[in-house]
Amino acid sequence: MHEQETNSCGGDNAGLAAVLRGRTHARYWWHANEGRGYEPDMYRVLSPDERSLLLDWYAATERDGHAGEMAVPMASLVLGMVHGSGIRRLVQLGHFAGYSSLLIGWALRRMGAERGLFSIDLRPKMTGYTQGWLDRAGLGAFVGLHTSDSADPGCVGAAREYLGGAPGAVIIDSSHQYRHTLAELDLWYPALEPGGLLFLHDASPMAAKYDRSGEGGVRRALDEWLARPGAPPALTLLGPEGHGQARAYADPSGLCIIQRR
Repeated sequence: MHEQETNSCGGDNAGLAAVLRGRTHARYWWHANEGRGYEPDMYRVLSPDERSLLLDWYAATERDGHAGEMAVPMASLVLGMVHGSGIRRLVQLGHFAGYSSLLIGWALRRMGAERGLFSIDLRPKMTGYTQGWLDRAGLGAFVGLHTSDSADPGCVGAAREYLGGAPGAVIIDSSHQYRHTLAELDLWYPALEPGGLLFLHDASPMAAKYDRSGEGGVRRALDEWLARPGAPPALTLLGPEGHGQARAYADPSGLCIIQRR
């Protein structure tokens, strides 16, 4: 049994967020903020079984050392776009332990959009780990996993074949390294359908430290790619300097959104 979740449909500010709020791991920084005593909509729409599985996922990934999921601000924005605009074909570069694959998969299931997410990760171990959670969630008809380098041109054809067409959105959240991110931008921007969206996590100057090569990370790749002649429009959302601080976009790692012309 999990900690009691009062009113899973909202109303008294309880639920999944209330369970996570009392936990001390750094991954719960959004929930720990005293001004966020409410259930975000991305949790409110989950069924009791989905909530229970997500709590199991949190416990297992903490035990296994696999914390590293996108935070509530980015997940809320991406899920809002998927549902609000009816995006039925998505590619994810970097699924790691499966948090966003589960949330997007559940959203696609609510939409009735089978074969809607094609997710790529370089590490066979993490693909197997994520597949186990997708199987438990009953999302086999909605999410397909692929083990490969997300900058490999062959991934585009594999994604189109699985999805049945060009993706309407691509989420880049893989290596966070400068050169690899440049290669992903060059590969996946033209693979989008016209008007399609690229979402890049870790787009802030702070997040450049996640580049193990020390070459400037996603931020440098974006600065150079967007400075090219004819570059598309982009919106970069920068958060506060530290987790838990107030800002209209609350995640210090930042997010960039690029739309294909």
